[in-house]
Amino acid sequence: MPPPRSRPRSHSNPPPRRRRPAYTYTPLSTARHIRLLQLVHFDPALSQLYATLTEHPISAIAHQFTALTSFETFKRRDDLAGSEGGMIDVYTPDVRTLAVRGNLAGFLRSYFLGGYPDGRMRDHKSGKVVWSFEVISRLWVDAVCIDQTNAEEKACQIPLMGEVYNSAGRVLAWLGADESRLGTFLWWHRVVMPAVVRAVKRDGDVAMAKFRDGNYRDGALWRDVVGIENPAAGSWSRAWTDYWAFYRTRRYFHRAWIVQEVAVAGRFDMMAGPKGDELSWDDMLEFAYFLGRVGWVAELDDLGDRWLSTLGRRHSNVGQIRGFGITDIGTLQQEHRNKDFEKTGWPEHWWAVLTAVRRRDCFVKQDKVFATVGTLQQALPPGTPLPFPVDATATPEEVYIHAATALLLNCPKLPLLSFVDHPHHRSLSNLPSWVPDLTTARYACPIGSFDSGFTACVLDSSPNIPPRYVAPAGELHLRGVKLDTISYKTQYCPPWSTALAVEALSFLASMPVWYPHAVVRDEEGPKPMFREVALIHVLTCNEFTNPYRGSEAESWRLLNSFRTWLVMALGLIYSGCLVREGEPWYSAETLAECKAKWEAIEALIRGLGARGLVPAVEEVKEHGEHMMRARRGEQPWPESVTSPQVFKYQIGFIMLYRCLFRTGDGWVGVCTETCEAGDEVWLLQGGAVPYVLRPCKEEGGKRKYLFCGECCVEGVMKGELVESGYAVADKLEDVVIR
Repeated sequence: MPPPRSRPRSHSNPPPRRRRPAYTYTPLSTARHIRLLQLVHFDPALSQLYATLTEHPISAIAHQFTALTSFETFKRRDDLAGSEGGMIDVYTPDVRTLAVRGNLAGFLRSYFLGGYPDGRMRDHKSGKVVWSFEVISRLWVDAVCIDQTNAEEKACQIPLMGEVYNSAGRVLAWLGADESRLGTFLWWHRVVMPAVVRAVKRDGDVAMAKFRDGNYRDGALWRDVVGIENPAAGSWSRAWTDYWAFYRTRRYFHRAWIVQEVAVAGRFDMMAGPKGDELSWDDMLEFAYFLGRVGWVAELDDLGDRWLSTLGRRHSNVGQIRGFGITDIGTLQQEHRNKDFEKTGWPEHWWAVLTAVRRRDCFVKQDKVFATVGTLQQALPPGTPLPFPVDATATPEEVYIHAATALLLNCPKLPLLSFVDHPHHRSLSNLPSWVPDLTTARYACPIGSFDSGFTACVLDSSPNIPPRYVAPAGELHLRGVKLDTISYKTQYCPPWSTALAVEALSFLASMPVWYPHAVVRDEEGPKPMFREVALIHVLTCNEFTNPYRGSEAESWRLLNSFRTWLVMALGLIYSGCLVREGEPWYSAETLAECKAKWEAIEALIRGLGARGLVPAVEEVKEHGEHMMRARRGEQPWPESVTSPQVFKYQIGFIMLYRCLFRTGDGWVGVCTETCEAGDEVWLLQGGAVPYVLRPCKEEGGKRKYLFCGECCVEGVMKGELVESGYAVADKLEDVVIR
């Protein structure tokens, strides 16, 4: 099965039959002017558009044009030779030609073949005329309407883009002419999601509980709860694969600029297919939110990764999928429309935009910041200048340092430090250790971000700018308290591997039965915390990503799910000891390795004793035997294997790029995988969580550190240390991070 194309070959551009002089841009009259492309005629046989390109004051054409998305990011190998693509004849006093990429030519073809102009003036759901001819015939496309060779013009237009999208009558996203999976995708939104809404409205929490506990590929679940008998693609696995692949193969969803385009748009729509079928953004969001609530996202990503592996590829963004592709943008869109930034302040809103942009791709590294400027400009108080310079000639390092400094000096909290990436994944090696490299999205799931519920560290007593500054050399100066030094850290094990369960079991065996730094409270008063509970808390970071956390029932559900996770992972290892010679998966070397692992696991379990949350050896063996029989086709797979598990879902977020650690004084927690024994755990003024710093050298009587990431430490995350009379304020000292 070859990789899907973004449009069929029929949309590739034929050689143009006419050559005219190249179009030459004239400077815009003011920084408040924009150019618009006025459609005149399109020749589908030649992929040739006839249009005018004129400038207008942005205030004079509000709601009188359509803003398209950034087409320059879609260069294709089957574009015309050299730098040419589709051709636009621009009507000036002498007709000039403007070359564009093939993706824009594909859009224009679909736009016209789909019923221009009358069909494009109608709403795709109601069929009523809702758009004026001016809106559908005037297009703003940044690749055409901005002189991409003029750095000064780009620097002036970048801050204006938020206003362009906001003042457009319509923002229209083009997903490509490729029809593959489009029919299945539309079926999910036009048939399945309305049925889901009806079921939830009818049965309420009962229906949601069935979804959460059920298997998303189980036909009986969809038949009994939703009332759908047959999936569109023939099987539920295939239908889900097609749905997942639609998002992952439509490059639009991976573009950095999509965040700003959606967030500030007054009206946002999408088009796809050779005849320009329109898709409902609101319907897509509703279904994506549903998938997040029922906890199916991780399983769908696993399913999609297996599909990509059949093509000889792996998903390039493993670890950054938090939400099903678009939920982060939908949340930003709602917050921007509600002007929540007027209550929370522009730093929080802007950083949410930066975070969403970082997950996506762009060719120009500086665009990871520049693609947020339009949104930031709208969030700032009227008349407030941007807090950093917009210079199209600046290096990525300069742009990223300016952005990080602006956030740190204008916000009393330290959410920036929650997004510092894995050092091995950095492409910009010259950045200070505390500045995120926005070119990579491979960082541990943030736990100390703006919306964090944790209060481990000391907040500044002043409501104004906190007492910190960035030195000209790029050093971050702030204050903090050292908690302890890491004495032991486990090996990194990906959250989906059985090795993590073995590491967790071994770590548990090394802890005292009662964890000394945390208590639990009941009718009889405070009691020391069991080590199993402390371990579960740090592995899930107190259920940080669980939207249902907090209730007693949900806590018990998580504890039981932890036990099930141990049984599943350890049972899988034991099942490897049951492989028979002659079976296709038999290997004498692998068999010996499994038996050695199992001997160590059995010794750990027997040493811990059969406690409530630690399964007995016999139970693990029974599960392993069941799994081997299922592998041989002798009976179905255990329900715990085929159904989503809340604990597995939690650690899928928290333990990616993280390891367990213990300090000299017995504190336990999780830290980023690059931390080492000897690194120090600090409470930094303004942070919501503890952070790990590595001493590097001492200059002028001051110790300097490298930043190693945030961490979770059981017993301090909810401000327990501050409230216990630890006298944190008296122990603050200056900290310099390089």
